[in-house]
Amino acid sequence: MLLERTFETLKIIGNERLQLPIFYESPVSLRFETGDPELEIFLTEKKLNPKYLRSALWRTSFLYEKVAPFDTLLWVLYRTPDLDTDVDEIIDRFCRLTHLPSPAEVYQQEVTTAAEDPMTRILLFWDMEDTPPKIRPLFEEIVHSDFKDLGFRELSSAVFFFDTTRHLLFHPYDDRGVDVVGKTTEDIRFLYEDCKNWLLEYDMEQMQTTFAQTKKP
Repeated sequence: MLLERTFETLKIIGNERLQLPIFYESPVSLRFETGDPELEIFLTEKKLNPKYLRSALWRTSFLYEKVAPFDTLLWVLYRTPDLDTDVDEIIDRFCRLTHLPSPAEVYQQEVTTAAEDPMTRILLFWDMEDTPPKIRPLFEEIVHSDFKDLGFRELSSAVFFFDTTRHLLFHPYDDRGVDVVGKTTEDIRFLYEDCKNWLLEYDMEQMQTTFAQTKKP
């Protein structure tokens, strides 16, 4: 059931196969810069700036609360033949982090990488209405996920929150940003208008074009 309702929403928002990067593969989407560009990421060559990490966490959490509630959590694990880490241990780590039970549904897909190498995509679903996760520790790990010494690397660009009634997708990918996707521009225009200062400048022209085309009179 979770698989069906999630992929129905993906079909409705125009990213039927959950292709990454989410922003570029979804017709009605916003890309927010959560890592404050005015803050240095590193204080020294090896020491991360805690203020930068706190800022990224705060922005991610703020955006999540603006869009919530969500009914489905999807975590995608990518496994290639050269990876020898234990999948069950990784899933247990995720469940301890989020205070969740074992996933309600698990599916495997055999796919290929961009270089045509074999890869397994494991889809793990939780019903957030039945078993709500602990959001803050999850976001902390996502923000840290791209840093070798800190991160739970399997969370980078791999965690997705869905509202399958409103057909919305919230995707925090790492310390750098969050993508939000809607069925129509009016479903997420409030974010475009209220949080405009955080929209990623690099993709601003595309977002302005998308939201100007159907602007309310």
